[in-house]
Amino acid sequence: MNLATHYTCDDCHATFSLDKPALLCEACGGLLEIGYDLGSADPRRIADRAAARRDLGLWRWSDLLPLPRGAEPLHLGEGDTPLMPTRRLGRHVGLPHLLIKNDTLMPTGSFKDRGFSVAVGFARALDVKQAFTYSSGNAGASFAAYAARAGIEATVLVEDVANESKIAAISLTGARVLRLRYRSSLEIFAGVSALSEAGFYCFVNFINPVRHEGMKTYAYEICEALGWRAPDVMVHPVGTGGGLYGAWKGFRELRALGLIDRLPKMVGVQPAASAPLVRAFAEGKTVAGRHGDANKTVAQSIAGDAPIQGGSRVLRAVYESGGRVVAVDDNDLFEAMRLLGEEGVSAEPSAAASTAALLRARAQGWVSESDTVVSVVTGGALKQPSALAQAARPPAGTVQADPAELLRIFREGLV
Repeated sequence: MNLATHYTCDDCHATFSLDKPALLCEACGGLLEIGYDLGSADPRRIADRAAARRDLGLWRWSDLLPLPRGAEPLHLGEGDTPLMPTRRLGRHVGLPHLLIKNDTLMPTGSFKDRGFSVAVGFARALDVKQAFTYSSGNAGASFAAYAARAGIEATVLVEDVANESKIAAISLTGARVLRLRYRSSLEIFAGVSALSEAGFYCFVNFINPVRHEGMKTYAYEICEALGWRAPDVMVHPVGTGGGLYGAWKGFRELRALGLIDRLPKMVGVQPAASAPLVRAFAEGKTVAGRHGDANKTVAQSIAGDAPIQGGSRVLRAVYESGGRVVAVDDNDLFEAMRLLGEEGVSAEPSAAASTAALLRARAQGWVSESDTVVSVVTGGALKQPSALAQAARPPAGTVQADPAELLRIFREGLV
């Protein structure tokens, strides 16, 4: 059973068939959303089918994903990442019910695999042969891997400051890489929009209407793990915001199906040096303009001075849920990386942003001690080795590899 029925435009509300690949609205250029016939669904059957097919990872939720009937899922092992209780971190930030959703364990090491598994699988089913995306690194590596598996010729546009480790991960799977020089994120979005309008198939968040569909599986996995209960708060790093918006769509679908009875507050996190959504939220606006300098933060994966389409979808999710968008500085990111490390979770700076936001959340008043809070960790520390070296504690020292010396040091408690 597949409940996906059509595309709908956010702006003019025109509808289009799902039987062909589509990007922006043909009528007005607005963003497209995929609609579902939830009214005809049997919620308990969906939940039971998903529980019985855990070997399929996120594809066990295929009833609620837009894969054409009879098409084979594009599966590399993504989904069903751990929802972990914290040992020390929750006590440290005053949240005893804090949980970590550890998406560093995805096939390419980041949460981007959720979106690309679904979006590239959908494109393969509709016979897309060539495509491109833009990325600071993680999305590019994920797209390249899934495109290679699907037999789609891939081109990845990367920021000129993207680190070499991420570029190598993209190239490893055969994608072409093109660096971009730019003064503002607005130039990048204008470029990818022009390519899309010219007929080049694009996988950039929101311009592509399928990518955030994979992010819905956050909501399904979390609520299932909590006994079909939504958390009180979900905190997610935000660059373009596909993860946060997709999860919000998933939570709303679960409530519409009657599988949960309430919705969480959605909290997005940006680096203080480059936080256009934070400023828009503080001013009560529904569209964000250009703000900040993406080169002045270590959080490369979520740094940008302007969001796609003004971040309207992300801000809508935040307002509708009663959530917020908050900013963190680099010192908080490094502290969060160390705190996550003590929980056994290795995170790059951007991935630690959700945890960094919680360092002062109680004092700022947007969470309470009784809240069940899910902090999403989106990418592994080895995505950005130089930042890992900055955050890590230095070695205890160097000693001679001598049994007597080692025994003395350990007995005297010097390590």
